[in-house]
Amino acid sequence: MTITNGVDMEADAPTRTFVAIYLREHMMMTAGEMARAQKGLLAFAERKGYDLDKIEMFVEKRETVPDAFARMAEKLSGPGEHVVIVPGIHHLAGLGDPPLAVLAAFNADGVQVLIAGHVE
Repeated sequence: MTITNGVDMEADAPTRTFVAIYLREHMMMTAGEMARAQKGLLAFAERKGYDLDKIEMFVEKRETVPDAFARMAEKLSGPGEHVVIVPGIHHLAGLGDPPLAVLAAFNADGVQVLIAGHVE
């Protein structure tokens, strides 16, 4: 914030944390397992202190890879802090680069990746 002669001339915009949950459907996953996975990821985010009303979930469909990832990546390019929650690194496979390279790219862009572990 800049103050000139006691008058607030400009205020720094508060930084907003964008939290995304990303997971992929798997061939052997039932609708019930997917629902439990989503619920488990939201519970993980809540335990980490994130506001559930402000989290966006991106579910990658097998037949449309990498559409959900691309939508999420677009949102990650905005201002503020960025967090991505995934059940495991294997959910980043098949995106054109090995999963560790995807993690490295996230880190290079300042995106924090949290791995929730088994959530179904």
